[in-house]
Amino acid sequence: MNRWTTALRLAVFAALGAAVLGFIGDAHSGEQPSINGASDLLPELASYRHKIVYETNRDGNWELYLCNADGSEPVNLTHTPDVAELYPKPSPDGTKICFVADEGQGDAKVRSVYYMNTDGTGRTKVAQNGREPCWSPDETRIAYMKDEFKKFTYADAATKGLFFYDLKTGETREHVNRKLHHLYTLNCTPDGNWLVATVHGGMGFSHTILAIEANGDRVVDLKLEGCRPNISPDGTKVCWGHGDFCAGVADLDFSGSVPKATSLHDVVESKDPIETYHITWSPDMKYLTFTRGHKFKGPVNLKGLLPEFPGVEAPGWNVFVADASATNRWVAITHDGKSCKQPSWVRVREAAAK
Repeated sequence: MNRWTTALRLAVFAALGAAVLGFIGDAHSGEQPSINGASDLLPELASYRHKIVYETNRDGNWELYLCNADGSEPVNLTHTPDVAELYPKPSPDGTKICFVADEGQGDAKVRSVYYMNTDGTGRTKVAQNGREPCWSPDETRIAYMKDEFKKFTYADAATKGLFFYDLKTGETREHVNRKLHHLYTLNCTPDGNWLVATVHGGMGFSHTILAIEANGDRVVDLKLEGCRPNISPDGTKVCWGHGDFCAGVADLDFSGSVPKATSLHDVVESKDPIETYHITWSPDMKYLTFTRGHKFKGPVNLKGLLPEFPGVEAPGWNVFVADASATNRWVAITHDGKSCKQPSWVRVREAAAK
C-alpha cells in the first residue's frame, strides 16, 4: 500500500469518525443539527402570496422587517436608529401593523404602543407605557395592557389592566374586569367575544393560557401547558409554545358554556437546548411561522431575562415556516441569527399580489 492510499484511507476514517462524533454530540445535547429542515418547502413558499413581519436587531438596532413567505426581499419598515420597534401584530385585513416601541435610554426608557400602515407610513401612537397589543376583528380597535411598574422592564408579564383604543375617536376605555394583570400575548377571537392570553403569576394562576370574556368578567383556564397563544383566523384552533421546545396546535370550542381546548398535538418538535417560540397562523391556516434557537448561549449578558422576550437579544435565533398539516416539516426563512423573532403573517389580497 503506497503512502497516498494510506493517506486517503486515513482521511476517510477521520471524516467518518468526525461524523459519528458529531452525531453523538447532537444526540447527547438534543440539538437538531440543521436549520434547513424540509428544503422542499421553499418552492411552495416562493409562490405563496402572504408575507411575514418580524423583529430583528440585524442593523444594530431593533427594527421591523417585512419579507415574502420564503424570506426573500426583506424590507426594513421602520428605520429608526434611536427607537427599538418590536412585537409586530398585523391587522386581520393586512393593511396595518400594531407594535411596541422602546424609546429613551436608561431610567427614562418607556415602552409604548403604536400602529402604522403595512408599508411603514402613517405611524400613530396608541398609548404610552403600553404592551402586547392585538387587533379587534373589525380593525377598529386595538387592545393592549399597561406596564405594571413605572420603571422599565423587559419582562413580558409585567402588565396590569386591559384597555381598548378606538382608532376612529382616539378614545381609550378599560376592560370591565379591573382585576386582570400579568397577562401577555393577547389575541381576540374572530367574533370579538373572547380574548386569549398567557398569564404568569397573576389572578390566582401560576402559568397557563386563559380565555377572557371581552365584554364580561369571566376568565377560563384553557389548560394548555406553555404560553404565547395565537388564534387561527377562523377561530377554530389555537397554536402556542407547548413548553419551551414544541409548537402545539389544539382545537378551540367556544360554543358551550365554558370555552375549552381539545385534540392537542405538536406540529414542530424540538429538544433541549433548541427552543421553539412565537408560533402564528397564516391567513389560510396552511402554514405556521415560528422562531427557533438556543437557550441563552454566548457572550451576551441577558441579566436573567429570556431570549424569547420582546427586545431581549437572542443570538442565533431565526424565523421558520412549518407545514401546519404535518409534523416537523419546516424550513428557515432567515439565516443571519440576528435575533429574528416575533414573526406574524401579513395578509395580502389577491389583487395586490399580482
